[in-house]
Amino acid sequence: MDIYAESDYPTANNISAVHQNQLIQISKPGYWGNGTQRLEIAKLARDFGIEAGVLEKPLNHETAKANNVTPVIKHLVKTLAIEPKVIDEKFFLNIIDSGLSEEEYTEIIGVVSRITNIDLYARAIGAPLPQFPKPEIGNHSKERPPEAIKEDAWVSTIPNGPAGKEIGKDLYKGRPMPYILRALSLVPDECRSNMVLESCQYAELGRVLDFSYNHYDSLSRPQVEIIAGRVSALNECFY
Repeated sequence: MDIYAESDYPTANNISAVHQNQLIQISKPGYWGNGTQRLEIAKLARDFGIEAGVLEKPLNHETAKANNVTPVIKHLVKTLAIEPKVIDEKFFLNIIDSGLSEEEYTEIIGVVSRITNIDLYARAIGAPLPQFPKPEIGNHSKERPPEAIKEDAWVSTIPNGPAGKEIGKDLYKGRPMPYILRALSLVPDECRSNMVLESCQYAELGRVLDFSYNHYDSLSRPQVEIIAGRVSALNECFY
């Protein structure tokens, strides 16, 4: 099933299949939220995007019930979905001081960033926002990787090299990863899912530093970097 079949533009690099798998993964129990909770957070992010005029409301829109979503989570989701540039360390600390754990914070970041990615891609190619799957029944694991430590990021991360142990080897495949790719490693499945999107939409992670490598037939690597840099500057996204 091609979730972008109604677009007039062809999708490259199996993006449709990858995005569909991402939606299914969001609907599964995570580390700190079950499938229903994770889907409600994704729906809430979409609602805020529609409310802000960033997204077009689809005909079959499923509004988030958000019955069990606390005010602090709603505030975090809204900020992530429509105004991420205001997030700084003070914002993060206020969220944590309001009762959210750094593990929950990290998982919410992963879910909201992924659904925002998918929804904005659909908007860009003129396709309706894809439907959400049904939530998968099951409990969240609440497993914190013991390898995660405080480094230089706001949240704990799994370090590069020997300190990351087996889970670090599994996540990073023996390659040194910058914080932009390790940022979600406190919740390993969110880190993995983010890397899948990176590899599909930007470049294969093992070839990021190979500047002769072109991920797209129609765009050279320098052209991709010009677009990425310009979009980052417009969104005030610096790292």
